[in-house]
Amino acid sequence: MTAEDISKLSILVAEDSPPVRLVLKTYLGKLGIAPQFAEDGQEAMDMLSRDHYDMAFMDVHMPEMDGRDVVAGIRKKGIKIPIIAMTTGDDPDLLQSCLESGYSTFLLKPILQEDVFRLVKKFH
Repeated sequence: MTAEDISKLSILVAEDSPPVRLVLKTYLGKLGIAPQFAEDGQEAMDMLSRDHYDMAFMDVHMPEMDGRDVVAGIRKKGIKIPIIAMTTGDDPDLLQSCLESGYSTFLLKPILQEDVFRLVKKFH
């Protein structure tokens, strides 16, 4: 995939923390991607149900609706895009429950630029 192709990706970032949203906006911006943002789980569910995205980065713990519930609901609707769980990764049971709910993989916090680049390229 060329840099031009990557810049055309439609990516949703579902994260309630403004500093984490800024980090993802900055890193994805370096790839030429202007992501859309959801600040809580219900907003993420609405956006994923209504609009087309090529992939999503979704916090596991969000207000209104837990990320795992959003992903499980999206998967039930037949939406198969890659959805990356953003979490601290300090609880193996939580990581397992994320996979069981339908997340594709993990992006551990603190978020590193090279990890974001690797995941975008891996899934596209």
